[in-house]
Amino acid sequence: MKKIIFTIIIAAAFGVVNAQEFNQTEAIKEQLSAAEVSQLSDAEQQVAKAETLLEKCASKQAEADKLKSQAAGMAKGKAKKLLKQAETIETPLIAQKITAYNLYEKANSTTYGIYAANIKDLSQEASDKKKEAATTLTSDATTSWTSASDNLKKLPTGKKADQKQVAKIKEEASRLQKEAISLQIQTYAVLLGWYDKPEKPQVEETGYEDIEEKPVAVEKTEKIVFKVQIAADVVPLSIKRLREIYPSKDIISNEEDGGIFRYSVGYYNTYEEAAAAIKKMGVKGAFVIAYRNGKRVFNINEIVPKE
Repeated sequence: MKKIIFTIIIAAAFGVVNAQEFNQTEAIKEQLSAAEVSQLSDAEQQVAKAETLLEKCASKQAEADKLKSQAAGMAKGKAKKLLKQAETIETPLIAQKITAYNLYEKANSTTYGIYAANIKDLSQEASDKKKEAATTLTSDATTSWTSASDNLKKLPTGKKADQKQVAKIKEEASRLQKEAISLQIQTYAVLLGWYDKPEKPQVEETGYEDIEEKPVAVEKTEKIVFKVQIAADVVPLSIKRLREIYPSKDIISNEEDGGIFRYSVGYYNTYEEAAAAIKKMGVKGAFVIAYRNGKRVFNINEIVPKE
């Protein structure tokens, strides 16, 4: 019988998996003041503007790439003309991307700050078990957020600063900030008991064969392996619930560490492969995790290659 591993993913800070998915953002807003809800709404609008801007940049970049591809098979004169057109399209994209990442940064800072303060208050009334789990998740969120802040401190300054480098640093910082917020949402899931009474995993309720509850250890090798975390909780999630979060036939892996059940999918050789898989999954809030020698690497920045 094939075995399955389980790791965790909670929906993103700014969306849900599908129409039936539990809206975690709205559940969090119920814990906040009217002023905080208003600030979060503004942050969501900033995120929407950033996403729209980046989508336009991606579309324009595709146009430029197409021209470059066409130029590769042409005579020198015609190729030069096409490459010039591609350059004209690409030149303003860097500034637009920086604008988008600035919007993300502002929105993420607002969201992270509000969540952090509210989580601190909720933790004071939580049970010891939930408080312990929340502390672990909060620590992970702080690590990601601090890494983002450290990256932003490396931004080149001055009129001659390499804008491509600026955009790249801001993009990575944005990714880390989103990861931190995703971990905060997992903390809310623990503290508010969103999944306190999960159904016991049953093979017959899933429609999928060869499912085994026993977790499988990641191969112990010095090679770094990447996976995508989709959910986590202080209690096991039912297979039915996991399939609602991630509606796919892919194997979902399970592991328990420090009283937290984490659920993940995939098995990738590079960070880039795992990050690309997240885009295809359509599950907001998912993020890349890594293992070295069979052990989880919680600070992924230690092993992600820097160009």
